[in-house]
Amino acid sequence: MLPPLILLAVCLIDYISALPPTLHKRASSYVALPFSTKRTSSVQKRDSDALSAFDSPLERASSLYYIEVGIGTPPQMIDLVLDTGSSVIWAYSAGVASSCSECGSAYYDPSESQTAIDREDLGVLNISYGSTNGVSGFYVSDTLTTQDTSAQDIVIGVATHAAKGDPQGGIMGIGLPQNEPSYLGYGIEYPGYIDQLQAQGLIGVRAYSVYLNAISATAGMVIFGGYDSSKWLGDLVGFPLIEPSPDRQFDLDVAAPTISLSLNGQTWEIPPSTVPYTVTLDTGTPISRLPQTQVAAIAAALGASLSTSDSEVYTYVLDCGLASSAGGLSFTFADVSGSVTITVPYSELIMDGSSAGQCMLGMWGEPDDTENGNFILGDTFLRSAYVLYNFDDMTVSLAQANWNSDCEDCIQPL
Repeated sequence: MLPPLILLAVCLIDYISALPPTLHKRASSYVALPFSTKRTSSVQKRDSDALSAFDSPLERASSLYYIEVGIGTPPQMIDLVLDTGSSVIWAYSAGVASSCSECGSAYYDPSESQTAIDREDLGVLNISYGSTNGVSGFYVSDTLTTQDTSAQDIVIGVATHAAKGDPQGGIMGIGLPQNEPSYLGYGIEYPGYIDQLQAQGLIGVRAYSVYLNAISATAGMVIFGGYDSSKWLGDLVGFPLIEPSPDRQFDLDVAAPTISLSLNGQTWEIPPSTVPYTVTLDTGTPISRLPQTQVAAIAAALGASLSTSDSEVYTYVLDCGLASSAGGLSFTFADVSGSVTITVPYSELIMDGSSAGQCMLGMWGEPDDTENGNFILGDTFLRSAYVLYNFDDMTVSLAQANWNSDCEDCIQPL
């Protein structure tokens, strides 16, 4: 039996309005940060040899989303992966070159910053991505500059050791503070980036919205303390975060959606998992990971063939021509007060492969009882959604992404 789930939500959320109640409040400002896409190896976040060792066309076709930041005074410019699935900001020091020559060439050196302060009180930086990947080092606090906004006293992990396959540049983790490595390892919690933005008067609400844009696009945007209503279609519907998640972590989890598939005028309802589960909405994971019973049903409907299988992960290959087919996967999130459906077209779900005519299905199957019922909707889903994460209300709001907006002045503060 699953451990009890604590549903954290505020009362009186108007789930069926076009805008959740928070969006009717007004702060004086927001911080809007564009990000760019880069082809890269995917970051592994589950402790699985099969995942961390997985070398497939899917990884080579994966993209991550990078924000250019300046760390320190004067700013040292580095590109960091935008990651809602983790809660620490970290960058490489030059010392990682001996252990990971592929990790990039832009480094952060606290000794060259006038504003860096050692944070031995937070313990040792130690983060794992699967069983073979991860970084270790130490913590400092320093100024973090993004665009024309500078925030002081931001905790930065300085990686002195890394492994092949770790992301280039580093990570900008913007998840819940209860998921910080210092809290998980030592019980020490510190204010995250969004907490400092609010404390320093740069935003009014601890919330941010994410618009990844289509897979063919080269840029998207994250807005701290604000939103862009031109970037979604229909209603933006709020759902309570489920904290802790079934795996006892404080991820950005919501209750699992129901899934349907349409192709060539036919529609299939995908059977539910054998175990109830939640999903983490994670920008730092290029591929979605769902219960194998559901992924197998999707693969069968699409005529996909099993490519890799063991006791931990199942991957599929299929005809690349399906990417131009009409239809897609529809994910319906529902609460007693409302629902929203996010449709992911096949062009976003089918990823380039290395063999002529063969592509990869942009989702992996994992055993239904993996992580005690916690799975991931990564970028293959999130590109089709507009997502508002609200730490003050402990909600996530979702709407269908609008890829055809050209409005240049539609951002509003929360």
